[in-house]
Amino acid sequence: MAKPTVAEVTPALKYFFKTLEKRSDALKDAKRLHELRYQPVPMDEVEQFVRTIKTQNIFINTVGMSGKRESTILAKAIFSLNKVVRIYYSMSFDDSQTGFIRVSTDVEDQTILIERLHGLRPKPELLYHSADQSRIIRYLTRWLLRRIDWNKTKLDNLELYKRFVEERQAEHEELLRQQIEGVVQEIRKDVAKDPAKTKRKTLNRA
Repeated sequence: MAKPTVAEVTPALKYFFKTLEKRSDALKDAKRLHELRYQPVPMDEVEQFVRTIKTQNIFINTVGMSGKRESTILAKAIFSLNKVVRIYYSMSFDDSQTGFIRVSTDVEDQTILIERLHGLRPKPELLYHSADQSRIIRYLTRWLLRRIDWNKTKLDNLELYKRFVEERQAEHEELLRQQIEGVVQEIRKDVAKDPAKTKRKTLNRA
């Protein structure tokens, strides 16, 4: 069997492959620039916040399946998956009445979006956007605050609120302890410098 003939690299082929090289390199550079410019937008703090409050006995006022107003626990109103969070404020059987806000990332703008979607084939309505996760959390907090059913939501029954109160109390006690230690240190310094003067100061305070 005859060996295949090896084609000669003619000037035309050299020009062809050099052109392909330039185009290939340009595409690689464009891809690298795109990857550098459009970094994944972090949303882990927002997701963690939503998933955490979802575990608590917090109720919000919504429109239920029958189309009537009802109180819904957050566990049934919040859905979080793959950096997309949905919080439903209307869950009617009538799709035209279904509504929710959606929290997702916009890689091109490098921000986190909060949008409202309502009805059939809804067009997203931009409510808020920011690259700062804490700002997104504050917006969600205000949005939820307007809808909380305080007849069913009792702070004293929330496990995380109890932990929050305990930690705050511990912080206050630690701050007070540090303040007292600071005063004691000042008194000791004064005593070391002039015991008689310090004694007079103590008597005057009394």
